[in-house]
Amino acid sequence: MTTEIIIGIILILTNVPVGWGGALLCGYYGKKTGKKFFYILSGSIYILSWGMLSLGIFLCGKQYAKYILENYVTKYIVPSVVVCIGIVLFLFLIYRKRLFKN
Repeated sequence: MTTEIIIGIILILTNVPVGWGGALLCGYYGKKTGKKFFYILSGSIYILSWGMLSLGIFLCGKQYAKYILENYVTKYIVPSVVVCIGIVLFLFLIYRKRLFKN
């Protein structure tokens, strides 16, 4: 494996957590602070994650990318991110009064 393929694999595997996690985190800070900057940053991070996916596919090549997307991203990474987001949202609902208390 070349360095380009390894970088492509890393970009493909990290684009989902970066996109969803970054967008949710910045959206939360936007809601908490009321600043539009965080909403713009949220959208920018989400768009950046699509760029990461595209660059990863380009660097890996079509065959590696298809294999990674089918066997790792859809089976492990997306469900893991969804579970983590669910846990964070559950904890947020429990502790939101403490978080927004000024």
